[in-house]
Amino acid sequence: MIKPSSITYKEKILLYLDRFKGLESDGDKERPEGITQKGIEENLDISRTHVSRIVKKLTEEGALKEKRAHVKGHQKRLKTYYLTSKGFKKIEELLSDLSQVKVKIIDNGEEKVCALSRIEKKTDGGIDILRAISFLEDSEDLTIDLEELGPREFVRSIRDVPEVEELYGREEELRKMRNWIEGGTPFMALLGGRGHGATSLASKFISDLERKHILWVDLKKLSLKDLKERLSSFLEKIKSAEGKSKDEKSENSQDIISPFLYKEALLVFDDYHEVDDEVVYFLTRLLEKFEASEDSFSLKVMITGREGTPFYKRFYLHEHIEKKLVKELNISPLDQEDAQKILGDEIEQEALDRIMMFTKGSPLLLKLLRRGEEKKLCEITPWEKEQISLLMFLKTKVKE
Repeated sequence: MIKPSSITYKEKILLYLDRFKGLESDGDKERPEGITQKGIEENLDISRTHVSRIVKKLTEEGALKEKRAHVKGHQKRLKTYYLTSKGFKKIEELLSDLSQVKVKIIDNGEEKVCALSRIEKKTDGGIDILRAISFLEDSEDLTIDLEELGPREFVRSIRDVPEVEELYGREEELRKMRNWIEGGTPFMALLGGRGHGATSLASKFISDLERKHILWVDLKKLSLKDLKERLSSFLEKIKSAEGKSKDEKSENSQDIISPFLYKEALLVFDDYHEVDDEVVYFLTRLLEKFEASEDSFSLKVMITGREGTPFYKRFYLHEHIEKKLVKELNISPLDQEDAQKILGDEIEQEALDRIMMFTKGSPLLLKLLRRGEEKKLCEITPWEKEQISLLMFLKTKVKE
């Protein structure tokens, strides 16, 4: 008998795309992002590299059809994916196998048994087959307690998250971030110099994070009104995932903060450097909610910013760090070993020493140097053209 843990990424992608059957015949209408590689990645929590390779293989096998189409929220046409007759046949075979898997469901203390293939219908949409498979992968007795399962799905509103390239030498920082998310400190300030990769580190962290609603907000040039709109929209999505009515309001409709406090959610505010005073005040009020309460809230808040952020622009004080309301994590420059990994070839020690003297271990500058982007280096550094030319020469000094 098939086991939930044996179901492959290929099979999960086929099951996922089955939700969108019929879209291909909708002419030139705008398509949902869910049938793009990005949508598959975000909804199935599979890395973009894996998704790209798997959909290519499924297309070659004739189970999927690839088509460029207009996608909601995107100006350019994107690759979208649809099941073919061969793909639907594969799903039928898989569902036939899954019908042999009997699952015990506990709903408000009542127990019932059903085939895994029919779990969505038996729970009135409370849990779909993909979510059930994900939950049962680590289950020994094939039991699902709907109360333990929590919301129908965790909302990931992360449209502003930049794609992460390689991430070098940040294992210790990621370890501290994982300890923070599991601990009792509600806020984390992730601080580093320009180009040290605070945003990339936060992006990598949330890509591996499960069982949290996640909102990512780029604070650059964002007004308080826009921020509240993003939070309000995110809250409505969480309510929908929890099966609650969108018409439910908090006691004070002007209070956008309180409804989040008991949610298993992470709010990431990126690029906290030059923000409006109103946004600073808003975050100060959010921190005060935690400081004034004796309750242990579920909400977590992460800020990425510059080490040089002026004191008057910070929403917290040193006393908040001492009270364990805020944890500061300062990102240090890369060492020579990790800088060498970015640059690729094994560079002569003297040349590497001089490169480190100029770049000071900045991942951004090292990557630009590796790619030979002289114009970009000229734009964002005080270096003269002669100095940049020297660096371009030094990176070619490879050990024989």
